[in-house]
Amino acid sequence: MAKITRSYSIHKTDKTKASEASGVILEDKKPLSQSMVWKLQSDFYANQGPEAWIKGIVPQYITTNPYIANLYAKTVFGYCRDIASSEDFDKNTTIYIMELAAGVGRFAYTFLKRFINLVESSSLKGLKFKYVITDLAERNAIYWQNHSFLKPYFESGILDCAIFDMAGEEELRLRNSGELLSEGHLKNPLILFANYTFDSIPQDTFYVNKGKLYEGLITITSMDSPTASDDKSILAGLDYYYTDKQIQGSGYYEDSNMNDILLYYKGCMEDTAFSFPITAIRCIERLKKLYNDDIILLSTDKGYRNASSMYKNYHPYLSKHGSISLTVNFHALEIYFKSLGGIAIHSIYEHENVTMSLFLLSQRSHEFIETAMAYHEIIESIGPDDFYVIKKAIVPHNKSFTTKELLTFLRYTVWDARTFLEFYNTLLDRISEEEDFPKNELIAVIHNVWEHYFPIGEEGDLASCLGSLLGYLGYDNDAIKLFKNSLEFYGEDAAINYEIALCYYNLQEFEKSMEYIEKSLLLDPDFEESRNLQSLIGAIG
Repeated sequence: MAKITRSYSIHKTDKTKASEASGVILEDKKPLSQSMVWKLQSDFYANQGPEAWIKGIVPQYITTNPYIANLYAKTVFGYCRDIASSEDFDKNTTIYIMELAAGVGRFAYTFLKRFINLVESSSLKGLKFKYVITDLAERNAIYWQNHSFLKPYFESGILDCAIFDMAGEEELRLRNSGELLSEGHLKNPLILFANYTFDSIPQDTFYVNKGKLYEGLITITSMDSPTASDDKSILAGLDYYYTDKQIQGSGYYEDSNMNDILLYYKGCMEDTAFSFPITAIRCIERLKKLYNDDIILLSTDKGYRNASSMYKNYHPYLSKHGSISLTVNFHALEIYFKSLGGIAIHSIYEHENVTMSLFLLSQRSHEFIETAMAYHEIIESIGPDDFYVIKKAIVPHNKSFTTKELLTFLRYTVWDARTFLEFYNTLLDRISEEEDFPKNELIAVIHNVWEHYFPIGEEGDLASCLGSLLGYLGYDNDAIKLFKNSLEFYGEDAAINYEIALCYYNLQEFEKSMEYIEKSLLLDPDFEESRNLQSLIGAIG
């Protein structure tokens, strides 16, 4: 019979025996993947919908910025070149690119911007592909289908979406086209993205000591002490601890490949806990069957890329940011893919925030030279985490850089909107003060930043900032378009309506100007700038 060997508090940094947490037990000694925390997690995303990202509750920047989207686009482009050159490629059928847990859809939009440009300007022009954006939350799917920036892609057929449960979905029904993606009907491989995804779905945890393997069982309790007022997470008012239970035999999971992974760690680890991405593996297993064991997975997350990086680890800490997340065991995914005859390539260097990994499985007699070349170029130079580290080092010192250097760095970021907003005040101050200010280059930057930006109404109204600069520089028609985007995503505002009125005034379209003055004053009758402009136009008339 399996026996309980020890239990300890999750809050301890060592592995000494500790008393169990106090408070009422809400759930007692469950495998982590079966814990109540995942029901709380799914309820959180269902209830929050897009607001989880719009309000900044859930982190997203490091895996949705245009720099990382460009890296993915280059890798997928290389992969498509490999696939298109293989003898068994069916050019008359579609290649599907699928994103798991896509949130508000920012990565999908930014990726398509880069990837379409690569395809259309290359020998792959005319390639039939479809990007399928998925999530479990119904509210997110409704948001995608109603977002004005995504509508052209939906209408062209390049983009579609589906509700997809990674824990159990066997097929996908696409909402826009009505197409059913099911086993036996798909000929080309699947390109799969999972960014900040596997860290937020059920995992298991195990512990190895003296040649014995234990499962980590989680107990959830209510806290005796009051919850901190700033704790808005799904674990607010809750505490948890783990208990180790020895596993007898070698058939813990229903799948021999999964059990082999457990046996591998049992044989090479000592006094170490490791997480097991059970839901991720089961999801990949189902998807690879749909696509005839032809799949490439790109994933960026906080993760372990080898066994040594997990040495002396503890059972997983549940990071709280509204929802919860755990560090992903990418090394286990590597063992899984290799057991099927696939390959895995990880970031070369230890990273501070996230690791980017590639996993590939194929039944094709192909070496995937273009894929490997594109991906190795990324991981040997500046990957997503390196970019984030560099950006954090530069932004606080932006005033010490020349204007030319700031604009060059924005080009390096692939026109990142957040970086532009962080440079905004510095650039604004220099336009009137700096002799020979590079106005034309700034205008080009403005257009490129907006081109690669997916607005969701988050803090920092980029459209308003860009519109103000363009209006100041005399590009009133372009400024009007941006100010109208600001109204679309942030709602009616007296100041923005005034800015539009001022642009129309500069264009000598006085009727239009009066229309927006009236809107401004309706929102704020005392808005002085609008009243002054109204008097000025009245004097002209």
